[in-house]
Amino acid sequence: MSFINQALRGVPQDYTVELLSRFQDVTKEDVLQALKEFFLPLFDPSSSIAIVVTAPSKSEEIGVGLQTLGFEVSQRELAVEPEELEGSVSEFETDSESDSDAST
Repeated sequence: MSFINQALRGVPQDYTVELLSRFQDVTKEDVLQALKEFFLPLFDPSSSIAIVVTAPSKSEEIGVGLQTLGFEVSQRELAVEPEELEGSVSEFETDSESDSDAST
């Protein structure tokens, strides 16, 4: 791998040693600053959107939690027709039946 890095990618021979040295130079404050600048804004209700898919029994609890954090919450229920469920289940059963038939 070292030859490939050096010959094809132009990476210096002491790249790994230099990289480890750079990692050791990173301070706790550097990490906290990066988290504040790049990661935390992802969860800011004023600049992000959260989409949660959950069981109906948990939707109320999760909605209240998100509202407490400042998110505007709208809940929707995904309506599934019974024949859609039957089609999915029978296709799955057919696949697993054919898999078990193939193994015997």
